[in-house]
Amino acid sequence: MFNAKKDWLPIGSVVRLDGGERLVMIAGYMVIQAGSEQIWDYIGYLYPEGNQHDDAIFFQREIVDEIYQLGFIDADGLRALEQLELVEPDYLQERAEIARLTADNGE
Repeated sequence: MFNAKKDWLPIGSVVRLDGGERLVMIAGYMVIQAGSEQIWDYIGYLYPEGNQHDDAIFFQREIVDEIYQLGFIDADGLRALEQLELVEPDYLQERAEIARLTADNGE
């Protein structure tokens, strides 16, 4: 079973975010938001609409409130999740460093 606040969820998973009224479908991992220095655990789109122009939702695992549906998982998907776990320590360190630099710069 997946822990939404700790584990990487498969692409296509549908979740509700803390305080959110709408569901969000996960579309990608470890993304840098264009035009910013911020690194996000996930990029997603409102469910059921999907990608509608520039409506991406960037979010961290910590704000996933509930999993409504897990995305499709096959052997390739499992390998991708395992790879995420392998690079996670470096990713989290970089994410923390960027957050610290952003805070130091008053952003």
